[in-house]
Amino acid sequence: MSPLEILYIVLAFCALWLTAAIFWLVWQIAMIIKNVNDAVHTATEAMGKIEIAISAIRDKFDNTTATLGTVVSATARIVDYMMDRGDKPEKKTRFKKKKVIDL
Repeated sequence: MSPLEILYIVLAFCALWLTAAIFWLVWQIAMIIKNVNDAVHTATEAMGKIEIAISAIRDKFDNTTATLGTVVSATARIVDYMMDRGDKPEKKTRFKKKKVIDL
């Protein structure tokens, strides 16, 4: 074996190891990118669920506010009616009292 043939064998072996190292590096980069993509996807799903929950809370709050406004106005009318009714001294009864006769 001549020194030139040994050099070619060593260079081929080095090229093989260099190719394996580059393949491993590309594989690791791809796995990192995949993990980041999975994390972003999970975060996006969580943000979507949070947005849905906040929208539901806001809708319930809006509905409650509308109902509360109606209740407050009705209560104000009832209080005004009771205050006006309280000014009258006469009290009318709905039924007449029956006289009870003792035997």
